[in-house]
Amino acid sequence: MVIIVTGPIGIGKTTVCEKVIDIARKQGHSCGGIITYKNQRDDIIIEDVQTGETKTLASISNVYQGPRTTKYSFSPDGIDFGIQAINRGTTSDILLVDELGQLELRGQGFAHIIEQISVGKVKNCIIIIRKELLSAFLSQLGTTISVFETTIENRNQLPGEISPILTRAVMAEHGETY
Repeated sequence: MVIIVTGPIGIGKTTVCEKVIDIARKQGHSCGGIITYKNQRDDIIIEDVQTGETKTLASISNVYQGPRTTKYSFSPDGIDFGIQAINRGTTSDILLVDELGQLELRGQGFAHIIEQISVGKVKNCIIIIRKELLSAFLSQLGTTISVFETTIENRNQLPGEISPILTRAVMAEHGETY
C-alpha cells in the first residue's frame, strides 16, 4: 500500500505523517525512513525515523557541492544519510519518505525509492509529494496508491483516516485481520 500525502508548501503534510507514525508505533508497528523539517535559518534538516539521528540536508546558503534547486544547495552527506535511512526503513512495517521533489524528478536525491516501490520491494509506505509535483510522480510509482490531500480544514482528521488503512495493510501482510 502506497499512501501519498500531498498539498501546498506549509500546509502540514509533515505533521500529518508524524502523527500517523506515532499512531503506528503505539500499535506496535515498526517505522523507518526519513522526515524533514526546516530550522530557523530555513535549512532543511533530515531525520532518520528509526534512530532519531539528524543531519542538514540542504541550505539556502550556497554551501554544499551537491545538487541544487532554485532555492537550495543539497549536502551530499545529507543525501547519503537519507538514502541509508530509507534503505533501512524498507524492512519496517511502514516506510516514510518526506519528501519527493525536484531532485527526484531529475533522478537525484532519493529517486531510487521510486523504482523500489514500483517493483514491489516496499510493502507499505507514506510518501510526501507537493501538490504541484504529484502528477509527475504518479505514473512512475505504478502500484496501488491512495492520495490524501492536506488542507487547513482536514489536516487534523487525516492521521485518523490514514492510520486504519495502513494498519489493515500491515496486518494483511502479516496474515492477521484488523
